[in-house]
Amino acid sequence: MGASSLPFTIGCAMYDPAQRPADPPPHDRDRRRKRSSPLLWILLLALLVLIGWYALTQRSARETVELPPTPIIGDPDAPVAEREPESRPTRSAPAPARPPAQPADRAARPTAQPEIPYPPAAARNREEGSLTLLVQVDADGNATDVSIAERSGSRDLDRAAQQAVRSWKFEPAIKGGKPIASEVRVPIDFSLQQPR
Repeated sequence: MGASSLPFTIGCAMYDPAQRPADPPPHDRDRRRKRSSPLLWILLLALLVLIGWYALTQRSARETVELPPTPIIGDPDAPVAEREPESRPTRSAPAPARPPAQPADRAARPTAQPEIPYPPAAARNREEGSLTLLVQVDADGNATDVSIAERSGSRDLDRAAQQAVRSWKFEPAIKGGKPIASEVRVPIDFSLQQPR
């Protein structure tokens, strides 16, 4: 009876929830470490390659372009002082000075236009009008001759304008960078209404 019950008890082990499965033997833990180790090495190697690539791109971005060496002109065995000078300009040489720019050609023009006093006789008669004077200006900017190109219709207004413009100072005309004598037209308006 004992012999027949032995296989039954050995083959049917009962499950006990209080019992925990035993830890795997130490050689199984080492086997798991060995399986994960190549993956870690591959990741570490990829990280090192990326760091190296980044360092090289940063270094090449900071490097300046170096020019090839300058060829020696003349006899290479001759002393340096006897060789022909290089034809390249040096960077420290100042730029050649440019001649001063000449002023552009222009016509004569008044520097200031003082207000012309209204003639009392024209103001009493309520006379208004516009006229154009033809002024001869010398190279110094003085009015040498003042004539009437277009009349205003009032003799008093025309005379007052001529007398006032004779004392004006002008910027002379410029031609070829030099002041010259010229002729300029000056329009003048007489109005009794006060500007607002």
